[in-house]
Amino acid sequence: MTWWQQAGWLSDLTNWLLGLVQKLWAAIEAFFNDLIITALEKLLELAALAFESLPVPDFMTQYSIGSLLGNAGPTVGWFVETFKIPECMSLLAAGLVFKITRKIVTFGKW
Repeated sequence: MTWWQQAGWLSDLTNWLLGLVQKLWAAIEAFFNDLIITALEKLLELAALAFESLPVPDFMTQYSIGSLLGNAGPTVGWFVETFKIPECMSLLAAGLVFKITRKIVTFGKW
């Protein structure tokens, strides 16, 4: 037996201290991870509150797309139907929602 194998109490003490330091480091990491998530959540809630508190302008409440296109005449209706404008807009909206969702989920890295 060598001298470092005989001092079992010292290695037990250092292993115990190492375990404490590792647990402390894991607790600090978890704390800051939760802190970042909480801060991001509060920031997004603040942004949502800011958008919800914006009033709708008066000129937008009086009109709708249907009434505006109805006054444009049958030619605009024919173009809208022929070029499938509603389907195109829904496809563009789906793509935009996918892109925004992807950016939110990956925090803008992808």
